[in-house]
Amino acid sequence: MSSVPNDGGAEDPAQALVHEIFDLSVAIDLIGQATAGQLGINQTDLICLELLHRRGPMSAGEVASALGLTTAAISAMATRLEAGGYARREMDPKDRRRVLLHASASGIQKAYGLFDGLYHASTKLYAAYEERDVRMLVELLGRFRQLIADHTAVLRNAPARIYQPED
Repeated sequence: MSSVPNDGGAEDPAQALVHEIFDLSVAIDLIGQATAGQLGINQTDLICLELLHRRGPMSAGEVASALGLTTAAISAMATRLEAGGYARREMDPKDRRRVLLHASASGIQKAYGLFDGLYHASTKLYAAYEERDVRMLVELLGRFRQLIADHTAVLRNAPARIYQPED
């Protein structure tokens, strides 16, 4: 990533926003790791649990596509989530050849109960802003998330580069 070093607060506001968003992504990654560690699962398992909670039951292929993983990796993940009581596998009632992964209510409660304090503090923080400002921020973050998703797709389809340090 090319960027201009921070010059003590005089950076362009757009550049400052991008830096804050990248710093936020690091903070989110770290809280995800800490949360997953508390739950005895890994961070990708936690992300899968969030997908299942928000989207509902999904097949291994759907989860694999959403997370950029193989169905074999999803099978191992489903086993870990089941063992921890966070999810369960059931036959798809519409297609008995297909298995769906469901988030368990108790697993969601256990996992997301760890975020209760953060959720309440965030709600209080947002209450200090006008609704139109919060709506604008939601739109901006959604658009930024789409940029990241688009760039991720490009990276996944690009040939891998091997890092070679310069002499």
